[in-house]
Amino acid sequence: MDKRKYIDLHSHSTASDGSMSPTALVAYACQKQLAALALTDHDTINGVAEALAAGIKYGVELIPGLETTTVVDGCDVHIVCLFFNPEHPAIGKLVLNMEQSRNRRNHDMVRQLEESGIDIHWADFSQWEGRVIAKAHVAEILIKRGYASNLKEAIAKYMAQGTVGYVKWQTPPVKEVIDVVHEFGGLAIIAHINQIDKNNWEHGEAVCRDIFEAGADGIETLYCEYDDTWRGRAEALRRQYGLLASGGSDFHGSFKPGLDLGSGFGDLRVPYQFVEEMKQARAARHAG
Repeated sequence: MDKRKYIDLHSHSTASDGSMSPTALVAYACQKQLAALALTDHDTINGVAEALAAGIKYGVELIPGLETTTVVDGCDVHIVCLFFNPEHPAIGKLVLNMEQSRNRRNHDMVRQLEESGIDIHWADFSQWEGRVIAKAHVAEILIKRGYASNLKEAIAKYMAQGTVGYVKWQTPPVKEVIDVVHEFGGLAIIAHINQIDKNNWEHGEAVCRDIFEAGADGIETLYCEYDDTWRGRAEALRRQYGLLASGGSDFHGSFKPGLDLGSGFGDLRVPYQFVEEMKQARAARHAG
């Protein structure tokens, strides 16, 4: 009998800003004795096919995933899309639009940093050719050149709202994102609610409600950065709106030192029950 009962529904590979290939990531999930893993790279599904094959090889249930961004009331909100059909044509259009928007944002961000006197240039990113470039890549260059000591500091000092590198990027409306996710058979989950508005939880909560009303299916009730307060807030929202629960480590490999797959910073445990409830919800939707 397989004793594995924990999962991770939020992880990244070299297809976007993780340090492990999709195959290596799934192999590591097997080593960590995870029953299921969702690969949720930023605005790309380029690693999903490889991860699915690796899932069969290593005996890990691989859930196709994608993490994308929308803006609600001035706040960047990340939507984790799970259980979709990666071959559905609708997902190709969504991914292409988001990749183009992200590329424009990245070029503008690097240009602004360079013009402010920071030693960073678009040519620096050629080492990651073929990947979706994210803030973690910008941060790595800033860290190597002494502008910051870690990922969080680099983002806070140079890429967060109000800083020299911040760029407000164009994203589709949240309802459009959720409708497309549903069109290709997936579930839309609000990720890490603690990051929506770090200065005003009441506003962040209002943003969450707007997204629930737009049709979101669930919320990350377990996340690597949540303390008891945030877990309580997420669970209260889930219960109030009758949502699905999700959770994950947001694993990026070496880009986020000290953060491990499945266990986050040490105390994260996401139960397989979450996957079972998601499957039941999808079956009920299809039956309806």
